[in-house]
Amino acid sequence: MAIPGPGVAISMNTIATEFGGTVPHSLSEYYRGGGLVPNTPGNAAIPTSGQIAMGNFYGSANRTQVALTISGNTYNYDVYNNRGPTYVAGATDLTVTVNPGVTVGSTSTGTYAMLVPSSFSPGDTVTIVNNGVIQGMGGAGGTSQFMPGGPPTAWPGSPGAGGGSALYVNRPTTVTNNGTVASGGGGGGGGVGIFGNTSPKVTNVSVSGGGGGGGSGFNGGAGGTAGNVPSKPTDVRGSNGSSGSSPAGGGGGPGGVNGSNIGGPGGAGGGRGAGGANGSTGSYQGTGGQGSGGSGGGAGNYIVGNPFVTWPVTGTRQGNVA
Repeated sequence: MAIPGPGVAISMNTIATEFGGTVPHSLSEYYRGGGLVPNTPGNAAIPTSGQIAMGNFYGSANRTQVALTISGNTYNYDVYNNRGPTYVAGATDLTVTVNPGVTVGSTSTGTYAMLVPSSFSPGDTVTIVNNGVIQGMGGAGGTSQFMPGGPPTAWPGSPGAGGGSALYVNRPTTVTNNGTVASGGGGGGGGVGIFGNTSPKVTNVSVSGGGGGGGSGFNGGAGGTAGNVPSKPTDVRGSNGSSGSSPAGGGGGPGGVNGSNIGGPGGAGGGRGAGGANGSTGSYQGTGGQGSGGSGGGAGNYIVGNPFVTWPVTGTRQGNVA
């Protein structure tokens, strides 16, 4: 807590309470940069040597307070890189506040929405007050594979991608979570594509499965594409999956339909902190294999580095933890 400004009486005890020192106290203990008083911009009125008076200590402080506010949606917020020009290594209490209605997201599943690296000095304190949403990116939906030709068969869908992580912490940090910290959702698996026929092999039929839905995220995962099929009039392509959004995963696309030959639909993308659904099998007429839908991608972590974190308020936390 800083010493009051001019107009408020201060004493040697006021200075000692702020900066410490050895009894009996003397002003000569309290030169700026001398060990007790940090050499910070807020303490510029305190001399480093020579004449010193109590009036030099108005408004001075033992520690520097840095308040950072995230007032608009942003991505990949590195707390250390945003520490600002008043930061003093080892003597700073830094607080990051995410305003209500604001989302901090990520541009890829391989990067974090917000990170607190180990670059701070051990004497610093870092606090995050989240009144909004901190969320990783959603995983992409799986595609529906289709490879025409050969005997009647079914082609499995590809798996959905895993969701990204929200918060990375690599030094002691306090997180007051009044909002939501959530991983990206996993992408849905792709549906099954079918190369079948009508019995007794009158016409070959090709239908592709649907693409998986993208996982929830900020950014949301892209929907998976449906498999391409040959260009005969009897061939029917499925639909792509839908992209995910911040609150919800995207829907899986339906498979192509030709009579009783139906491609498997893609799985839905996972919501905040949830894995994606598996893609489904289709149905066929005549001979042909069923195959299997692609597996849904897993959810990411709402935090990586939880042993470093103190949670005075836990709020809503969705996803895995590491």
